Amino acid sequence: MNYYRFHKKLLFSRQEIDNLKMIVPECLKKEEIKFIYYLQQGDWQKTNSLSVLIHPEQLSDSKTRTGILQKPAHLEQKFSGFPEWIIKKIEKREVGLCNNNYPRWKERLEWTLPEQWTINIVGLGNVGGTLLISLRSMNGERVKSIGIFDTNEKAMSRWEQEANQIIDGSGQRKLAPVKIIKSEEIFQADLVIFCISMGVSTQEKKPQDNSKMQLEANSRLINYYAQRARKTNFNGIFAVFSEPVDLLCQGAFLVSNHNEEGNFDGKGLAADQIRGFGLGVMHGRAAYYSELEKETQHYLNRGRVFGSSGSSLIVADDVEHYNRGKSVYLTNKVLQANQEFMKIGFQPYIASAVSSGTLSLLALMEGQWHYSSSFLGGIYWGSRNRQTPVGLEWEQFDLSPELSKDLKESYQSLKRKVRYGKK
Repeated sequence: MNYYRFHKKLLFSRQEIDNLKMIVPECLKKEEIKFIYYLQQGDWQKTNSLSVLIHPEQLSDSKTRTGILQKPAHLEQKFSGFPEWIIKKIEKREVGLCNNNYPRWKERLEWTLPEQWTINIVGLGNVGGTLLISLRSMNGERVKSIGIFDTNEKAMSRWEQEANQIIDGSGQRKLAPVKIIKSEEIFQADLVIFCISMGVSTQEKKPQDNSKMQLEANSRLINYYAQRARKTNFNGIFAVFSEPVDLLCQGAFLVSNHNEEGNFDGKGLAADQIRGFGLGVMHGRAAYYSELEKETQHYLNRGRVFGSSGSSLIVADDVEHYNRGKSVYLTNKVLQANQEFMKIGFQPYIASAVSSGTLSLLALMEGQWHYSSSFLGGIYWGSRNRQTPVGLEWEQFDLSPELSKDLKESYQSLKRKVRYGKK
């Protein structure tokens, strides 16, 4: 192994890395080192720039997809090429995997989880406004300030006044101040929440037609802001709430990483900076419908949702004792929920803003497990994950062969819909 210092971080690699300060192992005070990073030269178009090293296939198989969710057996033996003190750190989730082929890898290494987050919300429609209300009410000590931006100046004025008048009468809770920001200030934040949506689902259209309409309308908007993120060298989290979440995340990644000549140069948003928030409400709906039938009431304690908030969704009734029949039933109920809402004359957005939005974002900020779509093998695909000090970590399970097969099919179904940076 070769060991290096980069600012205050310890890095190690099997290869010699140019322009890094090499140190000898004898100088390492292992008991004082909390987090370390393994440098590996992978395909930056298919892998995150930073992730937690938890799975042996991350080292040998660049094609790792949903297999990352499977708990590996005999993990120690498969990491046997590493020193014992590093293997122990891997077990404690204290080793990050850094793709040093990614052009901005040093900038990503400099990013750390903020103690308090500066948040900017772009778009104050149904979802953005509801998210603002709940985020202002529940932020606790994690949020330093909430900036709001909308092209409607009167709407901004209304939300600034009303949100700041949400207050705890006991005086015990500290609520983050809400302020109007200018367009050029949007990316001066730790977390930018994209809530603008031009394509609204209708009952008359089929789900696939609604998704296509939303993608066409919202892609133009997110592309504009993704290019803005590139120009400002934004190094925080870009959270996408507009539908279809996963495909818009993919679009933001691609557009931000193309230069003016049309070359895919990797100098825009890193893959792991972009997160899609649509699965939280899918989990909420699955829990709701599971409570209505005795045979599925175990879902809330043992179930999970995977994939996307669209046709690639999988609701697993029990993630480690999978019953396909019960799972398909819950999946269909969840996918039909929007149409059921629209039959009674309403657009569903409240649970989306709170379950996929505020509660998931607070969990992200606190380093807790939450549902979001993240970069996996070149596309954005959803499962429970968490943001650790060394990178993204996927939740792992003892998956049955049947569920493992269904997850692979979900992944491939979504993969067929996405675009890539270059052929």
